[in-house]
Amino acid sequence: MNRILSYLLGPELYWALTGVLVRVATHRNLPPDPAITARLDHYWAVLPLVFVPLTFAFFLLPGCGRWWLLLRIDLAIAIGLALATTHYCESMTYHQPSAGPGAGTAWMVMLAFGYTLLALGTAIAALVIWWRHRGTA
Repeated sequence: MNRILSYLLGPELYWALTGVLVRVATHRNLPPDPAITARLDHYWAVLPLVFVPLTFAFFLLPGCGRWWLLLRIDLAIAIGLALATTHYCESMTYHQPSAGPGAGTAWMVMLAFGYTLLALGTAIAALVIWWRHRGTA
């Protein structure tokens, strides 16, 4: 039962819930409202700078093999962050020619920050896993 539970309650479910949270949080901005768009502009960094590092907290839970979990975390972040960022940026689109770069630039920056933290977290996790298991192989 514990093994099945560790597969169900993993990083994939975390990013699915994050996507639902982004959808709910941005749903009020349809059609675009300048006040809500301004609020979304202020909180763009939460998705890559908070939710990506929190995914690595799954290493604190017992369960499947660590290398397998690292692969699951990497795939969940790569797909989940892209989908959540795309939806977030689509809902803050300005629909005005004078709005400047806006959501397109935010999409690139959010993904760049998120994938940079993904690479950094993966490197640290891989070193920790290797260090703990170097004498047991």
